[in-house]
Formats: sequence, C-alpha cells, structure tokens
Amino acid sequence: MQEALGEKTEKPTPKRIKDARERGQVAASRDLTMAVGTLAATGALVFAGGLMLHRLTGILRETLGNFAVRADADITAATLGPVVTLCGSLLALSVGPIALASAAGGVLTSLGSTGFNFSAKALQVDWKRLSPKNGLQRLAPKRAGIDTVKALLTCTVLGVLAWRTGSDLAADSVAMSWTAPDVAASRAWAVGSKLLWQAGFALLAIGALDYGIQRWRLMSQLKMTRQEVRDELRHSEANPEVKARVRRIQMDMVRKRMLQAVPGATVVVTNPTHFAVALEYRREKSGAPVVVAKGQDLIAGRIREIAREHGVPIVENPPLARALYKECEVGETIPGALFGAVAEVLAYLIRIKQLVL
Repeated sequence: MQEALGEKTEKPTPKRIKDARERGQVAASRDLTMAVGTLAATGALVFAGGLMLHRLTGILRETLGNFAVRADADITAATLGPVVTLCGSLLALSVGPIALASAAGGVLTSLGSTGFNFSAKALQVDWKRLSPKNGLQRLAPKRAGIDTVKALLTCTVLGVLAWRTGSDLAADSVAMSWTAPDVAASRAWAVGSKLLWQAGFALLAIGALDYGIQRWRLMSQLKMTRQEVRDELRHSEANPEVKARVRRIQMDMVRKRMLQAVPGATVVVTNPTHFAVALEYRREKSGAPVVVAKGQDLIAGRIREIAREHGVPIVENPPLARALYKECEVGETIPGALFGAVAEVLAYLIRIKQLVL
C-alpha cells in the first residue's frame, strides 16, 4: 500500500534531535531519578547510620544535660542561642547526609541520561501547553494506558515487598517482645534496611523501563516525513559550513589516492623544495607521460619522501616543475608544449641507467 501523504515514518535526523535538545526536549525519567536518589539515600543511611546515631545521641545528651543544669535559669537570648545551635546541628546531622546523597544521585542520573543540556527556550512561556486539546492528548490510551500500567506495576511490586517484610516482623513480634531492646532494635533495623534496598532496586528497574518508554516517545514524536527529510537534506547541502566540510573530505580523499600512486611513478620532478610533480610513463599504457601526483610545500615534501622510500628517481628541474604544476591536473597527460622538456628528463634517466621504459 502506498504511503499516506505526510505520514511520519522516518527516523529523526541528527539535526532534528539537536534542535529538539536546544528546545529542551530530552528523554528524561523522573522515576529513574527517584530510584537512584532512593538508593543513594539508603546507602548513606546504612553506611553512615551508626556514626550519625552516635553523634545524635551525644547531642541529645548534651542538650538534655543543659536543661537539667539550667532548669531554674531565665530564658534569654544568651541562653537560647546555644540551644538553637544544638537543635540546628541535630536537624542537619539527621537530614543533611541523606538529603545530600539523594540530591547527588538525582543530579548524576539526570546528567548521565540526558547530558548537560541548558535550554533557554525551555524557560519561555509556551501557551500551547495550556491548550485543553494537548491536555486531552495526554489521556489517550497510547499514553495514559502505559502510564497506568507502570503505576500499577510500581504499586504491586512495592506492596509485595512491604507485605513480605511485614509478615517477617509479625512472625518475630512475639519473640522480639522478650529480647533486649538493643537486639530488637538491631533486628528491626536489619529488616528495615533490607526493605529499603529491595524497594530501591525495584524502583531502579522500573525507572530504567520508564526511561526506555520516554526515549521511545521522544523518538516517535520527532519522527519525520520523507519530504521533511528531503527538505532538511537540501538545506544542509546549501549550508556553507557543510559544503566546506564536504570539500575538505573530498580533498583529503583525493590527496590520499594521489600519494598512493607515487610509488608507481616513473620520475618525480622537483623545484626542488616548493613543487613536486610525479609522472608515470608506460609505453603499453599511454602515448605520453601522465601526472599521477603533484603538490606544493608540505605535500611536495611528502611526495619526495614517498619517492625516496620506494626508489623513484627524483630530478630537480625548477622551470619544468613549476610548469607541470601550473598546466597539468592529476590524471591528465602532459601538454604537447612540455613534451620536449619531459623527454629530456627521461633521456637523462636512461643515460644514467635508472629507468627502463
């Protein structure tokens, strides 16, 4: 069946993806960020929990001791200041490490999934977001259905984990009532930290799934019609920067093929430093010498270097080298006006027995 006119079936081009990033359209998952933040907070709580509890105990002991010593003292700014400082330290020590770990995990996750992408366009007011039509599109089965399934999956997984943990604690509740307080607290802490780890990794798996869904949605949203791809290609070809880059690539390819032909040359005519022209003459192939490589300055030096490595004769003839460089292109036979001068070079090589035609 023929493709419907204007149907978006083509993958987004790199330029379209780049433009989307500039508008702030990136694949980001709040669920994945929340999961990593939860794991980071759990790690901070588990690995630094003992130290935090020890210091909190010390601060509470000191605070209560001050109250006991100064029970009859008047409350003034001077006496209230240390109490406020201790309470602030208590709050910072309780919440600070966990909050910092969670925030760092969330930031690193965002940078890892989307990269550093600051978009001023995303800060501009977009009245289309307030459109009821766009709001109703979010309730479409294709979008809302997936979100509903994801929410149900999250609730089910967390519910199962909480039920299993609660069952374990309920089974141990009778025995724990007869144990020492520190043993009971240790048991409760072990069960609680296990629940936090399990919930964190479960949320991480769901967050990774959500990130894949968000990326799929973004790529689907950025899909293009074939006409859009053709228009963008024509626009890119008209871009001076793209044209310059294409020319550089083409010149590099031509230069590479040209240098590869130097080892098969018959002779290299030089200036001796500024110009170098490599000629190939085979009676069975052509009736006149052919220019297989030419260059100026650095390229000329590279031609001479390759010629020496492969034993190609090098003849210094400045007028002829300049004329060949100016009048001939790579792959062309030499013009008739230069036949005599080139013939003299070939005859010279035959005389010194460096050339066999």
